[in-house]
Amino acid sequence: MASLAERFAGPRGDIPRPQLVEIPPALEREISIRAAVISDGAITPLGNSSDKTWEMYKAGKTGIVEHLYPPYTDKVDAKGQKKDPQMSVVNAGTIKNFDPIERLVKTGILPQKEVRFKLDPYAQYGIAAASEALSKIKTHDGTPLLVPRLNEDGTPDKERKWIINSNLINPLHTAVVVGSGFGGGDVSAEVMELLKEGKVPSGDHMMRSLLDRAASSVSQAFGINGGAEGVVAACASSGKAMLTALRKIAMGEVELVLVIGTEGVLGKPVASSEFNWLGALDTAQDPHKVSRSLHKVRGGFTIAEGAVALVVVNPDWARRHGISIPYEIIGFGETSGAKDNVAPNGAAQEQAMRFARRRAEKYGQIEGKIINSGHYTGTPLGEGSEVLHTQNVLENMQKRSIIFASKRLSGHMLGGAGNLSQFLAGKAIQEGIVPGTPFDGEKMDELYGWDVPEETRPEPDLTDAITNQFGFGDANVTLWSRKTA
Repeated sequence: MASLAERFAGPRGDIPRPQLVEIPPALEREISIRAAVISDGAITPLGNSSDKTWEMYKAGKTGIVEHLYPPYTDKVDAKGQKKDPQMSVVNAGTIKNFDPIERLVKTGILPQKEVRFKLDPYAQYGIAAASEALSKIKTHDGTPLLVPRLNEDGTPDKERKWIINSNLINPLHTAVVVGSGFGGGDVSAEVMELLKEGKVPSGDHMMRSLLDRAASSVSQAFGINGGAEGVVAACASSGKAMLTALRKIAMGEVELVLVIGTEGVLGKPVASSEFNWLGALDTAQDPHKVSRSLHKVRGGFTIAEGAVALVVVNPDWARRHGISIPYEIIGFGETSGAKDNVAPNGAAQEQAMRFARRRAEKYGQIEGKIINSGHYTGTPLGEGSEVLHTQNVLENMQKRSIIFASKRLSGHMLGGAGNLSQFLAGKAIQEGIVPGTPFDGEKMDELYGWDVPEETRPEPDLTDAITNQFGFGDANVTLWSRKTA
């Protein structure tokens, strides 16, 4: 227990730390959960692959750029481009040079008519990330997880070229879970525009708007037959999707789950306008001075879109087939603070972290350094509280813990943000490298005593990662990962 003097934080010792929050003893029937993360894929503001995204993070490059939101008026800005006068936000974490026809049709993942007319951007990004993740997986002897799909007459399928290798895994032992905060929500704006013009929406509009559309399309594209579902919990959607996957594996339902966190919200200013009117978005004009995670002066988060896919499996299945296991997820915590729809509940967040740590320690003590890839969005409310409650949880390990804020360079991918954070934390412990969190001003006082590198540096002693995903509605998810020996 910390002494009275230690119950304060900051460079002047004048920031009261929150009281320690207890969690109840584990239930006797609690099932141990352990899953291996064996592959990844990504479409993010920093790059259209997981490798490119990781390289950009290590280089300290930002994916946030000037973004003129689609208008609902005929007014124009100084550049002569239409702009919604009610939107004071001019930056976003956008996807660059992504052509769904090139990525999904010409590669034989899905037929053109489905990609062009039945998939919203959130689904297109998610499927592209999923394809990358699945295509990387091979056994020790080079046997791929994806193989060419054949028609009944033995000829190659030209529209859906790839399918799960049934000689490697039964398709009924594979599943896909997609987490997204808005899904195809922008379709609603499109439908309203059609109705105002006296036009009739088509059935495709309904299919595009469904939250589970990405999951069902991935299932169809690759023959994943053990379940396809969509999960929503605002900014914790990726985490909830991962928890669903972990439980499926622990219960013995499947051997492999493709977990996708995705968001595509910049085509229409629906989500952006809602967050802007809530006062949650950073309105600074310079794209390098927004999304100021962990800064003393923070203006809000910067909205972004994209997708990250992670393949999690039963570790025993991976070992049987000689598939490399970079790291495992060995602990998790999930709480709902039940206090406010918007304001974060630090006590509930601390409980989620404590649950994750306790479950992780069942697999051995934490011996190396830890990377804390927190929720840190750049909003004035809640960021200091998260740091202080994290300090409560990592009290005896603070000197070997390193804080990293992924949203500083990407913006906030909402339902996709948690998977991005998990991917980056996993790469960090896998390679022994911590990406920097660039600062263009003072660090927040609550960071005093914490190691928060501004530039990427090697950390060969990294073994563990704690990632936080906290969403509106007080949905809190923490995951604890450990590098395999």
